[in-house]
Amino acid sequence: MKFNMPVSRSVHLRIGLVILSFFVGFVISTPTVPRPYLSKPTVKAAYTRTPPIPKSSLIIPPEITAQAVFIVDLNSQIVLLAKQPNLRLRPASLTKIMTAIVSMDQYEPGALLRVQNGSLSVGAKAELIKGDILTAQSALYALLVPSGNDAAVTLAENFPGGYKSFIDHMNAKVFQLGLTNTHFANVSGVESLNHFTSAYDISIIAQHALARPMFKNIVSTRKITLKSEKGNSYPLVTTNLLLGKPGILGVKTGWTNDAGECLVTYADRYTHPVLISLLGSKDRFGETEKLLDWIYTNYIWE
Repeated sequence: MKFNMPVSRSVHLRIGLVILSFFVGFVISTPTVPRPYLSKPTVKAAYTRTPPIPKSSLIIPPEITAQAVFIVDLNSQIVLLAKQPNLRLRPASLTKIMTAIVSMDQYEPGALLRVQNGSLSVGAKAELIKGDILTAQSALYALLVPSGNDAAVTLAENFPGGYKSFIDHMNAKVFQLGLTNTHFANVSGVESLNHFTSAYDISIIAQHALARPMFKNIVSTRKITLKSEKGNSYPLVTTNLLLGKPGILGVKTGWTNDAGECLVTYADRYTHPVLISLLGSKDRFGETEKLLDWIYTNYIWE
């Protein structure tokens, strides 16, 4: 596997000379990523745009099992680490980030949605009751906090044109963002032919979602109880075991047998926010914590 990590101009040449053979099996070099990422950051800087600088000319990333990783400093849009960033892999429930984007584009928060076939969904569920009525905002909580497949289907079935039209809009958004290694065949992330993304692409999608305050608020939620328009209660608990730990602000988990463990994490320590996209891991939470410690130990923001 190759790790790709851009650095500041002042140390770039030294890194290229030092790392002739990466004795733990990694190689660090300038990543190959599509131009839209470099020219069109999708999250506005919250703080200074001072770029991160590595403390040493030789920085060895931690050993991880993830098939693909993409880490970006959100303020400067500098890529801190990339491992097979363009490899097409199953996204599992990371799919729901795009489901949320299309839903937020279509529905006002107070729009009323009827639970139809979503109640029959398999996999992770918010246990929505068939025939119940939820606001779009409540459906988004049910989608993103417990990763409810039933909420995903509910959002899609109430969409103008129905379920298929919703998926068409998901893929239209992929095209709009200039992504070339993502295609969606369903709204929840269940295993399906022609359903894939990459660590780079899902990072762009997540950044696009994080530009919306509603999304940021929902994915930072650990527990919440929703009330439907018919008075039914839905207690929701996050699937993200990192939430509540210092500096962890969200975003989304994913898992299937084929996809392995997936996680996109928005984190901020010392006012230096980063986004980590991890696909095909055997320990998504542990490896994300390792990577965060590695970043904030080995980089400085002057």
